[in-house]
Amino acid sequence: MSPGDPDSAAAEWFARLGNEAVSAHDRETFDQWIAADARHEAAWTRCQALWGRLGGLDADTAFAALRADALGAAATRGGMDRRAFGAIAAGAVLAVGAGGYLTWRSTLGATQRDRPADDGPTFTTAVGQQTAFRLEDGSMVTLGTDSAIRVNDWTGGVRRLSLLRGQAYFQVAKDKSRPFIVAASNMRVTAVGTAFDVRLDPNRLSVTLVEGRVRIAGPAPRGNGDQMVEMSAGSQFIAPSGADWRLVEVDAAREVSWLQGRLVFDGEPLSTVVEEMNRFSRRKLRLADGGLGAQPVSGVFKTGQVDAFVAALESYRLAKVGHADEQRIDLVRY
Repeated sequence: MSPGDPDSAAAEWFARLGNEAVSAHDRETFDQWIAADARHEAAWTRCQALWGRLGGLDADTAFAALRADALGAAATRGGMDRRAFGAIAAGAVLAVGAGGYLTWRSTLGATQRDRPADDGPTFTTAVGQQTAFRLEDGSMVTLGTDSAIRVNDWTGGVRRLSLLRGQAYFQVAKDKSRPFIVAASNMRVTAVGTAFDVRLDPNRLSVTLVEGRVRIAGPAPRGNGDQMVEMSAGSQFIAPSGADWRLVEVDAAREVSWLQGRLVFDGEPLSTVVEEMNRFSRRKLRLADGGLGAQPVSGVFKTGQVDAFVAALESYRLAKVGHADEQRIDLVRY
């Protein structure tokens, strides 16, 4: 990073955090950088304001001149990778909302026609963060905790994105001539005008349809060619790794309650509830007593509020704290 220049350091952080391979250590180091100096947060604020003003940069001659000057400066500047600086200069690495980052990663001088298919704006969030952004067709995307999504193709007769990790909620602007396709793992979710949630876990993919209809296609789990499923509102598609697909009815509003910063549970095992709470918090809960996992839990809890959650467990004598530090809270039996 560039310790003497918050704006330059912020730009370098944008480039690093916009990479889908960013590590948990990088995100923790970034959080420390933000907290270390009020000037760092101010640098983020300036970038957010810049995002609100920018548009059509490729056709802007002033920006083209700024890009050339920046690349010239990068050649003589020490301590910074030229490719990272090129991504910043060419793509205008920008802050998006609270905790989201957008990086336009292109090879310098490449045109839209010869840009690689996987090259495009990438939005990411850290643990406990959430961001929303509007696409050029009017569709809205809300990106959940510790997630990443790339806009692959927004030209011609298709709108294509890839969910790289985590969870995202899509409110798709209607355009029958341009299908809206979300790729996640080896599946493709296709819609025209609808609202749906896609979640990518290590061992399964799930899609919850709030309104409209979507079609899901991908390789059959047992190697029998491709399969296709059509969903209607109020249903959830579940594709466990290596197992048969399932389509079940759900309370869609409850499934997407994370959009309002809430998690709703109705008799779920404590092990499942703890796993969900941990997705939104850097401070992790751990069941130190294996017998606790089957304990049913019902309630509405705020995302990221692990202390309040633990207090609720204690008040109902479902579990208590055995050990706690800055990284972990161990839960044991009463």
